[in-house]
Amino acid sequence: MADTLEYLAHSVSRAGNLEELTRPMLELLEKMTHLESTYLTTIDEAQGVQRILYARNIGDLNIPEGLTVPWSDTLCKRALQEKSFLTKDVPSVWGDSEAAAALGLQTYLSSPVYTEDGELYGTLCGASAHAVDVSSDVNKVLDLFSRLISQQASREKIAREATDRAEAAEARASEMQFIAEVGAMCLSSSDLPQLLAGVARSFAARSFWLTTVPFVAERGMAHVLHARQKDFEPLIGTLLDDARANIGFQPLFIKANYADADVQRALTAAGQSDQSLLFMMSAASGEELLGGVLLIGSEDSISDSEQAMVQSCWQVLTLFAERHHEHELLETANATLTLHARHDPLTELPNRRYLVEEMKRLLGHAARTGEAVYVAFIDLDGFKLINDTHGHDVGDDFLQETARRLQATARTGDLTARYGGDEFILVAVNHGEQIDNAESAIAGRLEQAMTGTFKLPGATIEYGGPSVGVISWQGSEVPDADDLLASADKAMYAVKQQRRKRHA
Repeated sequence: MADTLEYLAHSVSRAGNLEELTRPMLELLEKMTHLESTYLTTIDEAQGVQRILYARNIGDLNIPEGLTVPWSDTLCKRALQEKSFLTKDVPSVWGDSEAAAALGLQTYLSSPVYTEDGELYGTLCGASAHAVDVSSDVNKVLDLFSRLISQQASREKIAREATDRAEAAEARASEMQFIAEVGAMCLSSSDLPQLLAGVARSFAARSFWLTTVPFVAERGMAHVLHARQKDFEPLIGTLLDDARANIGFQPLFIKANYADADVQRALTAAGQSDQSLLFMMSAASGEELLGGVLLIGSEDSISDSEQAMVQSCWQVLTLFAERHHEHELLETANATLTLHARHDPLTELPNRRYLVEEMKRLLGHAARTGEAVYVAFIDLDGFKLINDTHGHDVGDDFLQETARRLQATARTGDLTARYGGDEFILVAVNHGEQIDNAESAIAGRLEQAMTGTFKLPGATIEYGGPSVGVISWQGSEVPDADDLLASADKAMYAVKQQRRKRHA
């Protein structure tokens, strides 16, 4: 007995795990009982199975490690229920046990092993196909062995749980870092295609996803960013039809083998497996789809945490899409405001403010190149009479038709504007042409374009033409735009006086 305790103490002190602790105990148990097989089992009551974890066999009876049997028919369960842990005549006690009969068991010894929290872990057993005279005192040693195994199993369970928690925390931290990286891309990017391509590359680097396809949407149609992925467009279009049924293009997970026929056909056309898991990660602002990334993975490789992580990335991408869409709307509004601030709302010609700004630029360029600049000041004689006779609506139509004729007369590069009321401006640059009496030629061209029949929605007017004054400038010192406009106005007034004298 002293030798046994010494061997046990030595084994326990050197054991680094459950196996290193158990195998010496099985050997000791065999020497003490002379049973052919000694073994440790684990029990899964939820699954209803018992498994041989470690075993020692020295005779004809062979109980292999890894053997799994139904828990309901085991001698261990009967011994536990009946509190009968040593049986020297198994056939007479448990003759209805098919497992015992199949093994030919005669002598049986068992002790339950509980974890420190009271959960049934398994059993420590000995068995023989022959009658063996086992002392009942062995049960005390068996209980000791069971407690030692229980302590080690509990420690290893705690260690495994701690490891599992650490690995889960590490995996979660990795997922959070990935989401943060996607978020950082969204915050720093102002270019949607570039962002979607970056998100697709990030997902492609993860082992979960076999294929990633970034795309943009124009007028509801998906266009892939990479020409080599053109075959995926029908699949994306089919999935988007399903996604549109969800408010705001909610995340769409689809198992290909459960998808409808349209999805399966598109999947086959794209060369993908019908065992795929599809995820449509859209970038949408409300009902406005801007683009997205199609993710394709194997069903077996996608965990619940990965799906949750993908949904989190979708939420980040949605925030970007909303911000991007709002930015586009703001830019459009700003452009509209700028247009209205610089253009006359009735004729849509540049207004006086825009005219002066553009004249400064044009005059600066002409001063450097030595080109001549012509400024025509146009006043619509008799416009007040048109308003008084036909009404303001016809007057507005007349101004719009005048603006159209002015633009049609202007050459490429000429500047036209509504200066105010019934006054219009044309600024032209002579790009090296040799034109005799250029001022008179420009005035004549404008008078001809704006004289004659005006067929308007509310009336037909025979118009006698405007007064047009034209001045020219050429030099190296940039003049003041307002001074040139004042000179052109003065020239126009002189023409108006002459016209009055002719009609007097």
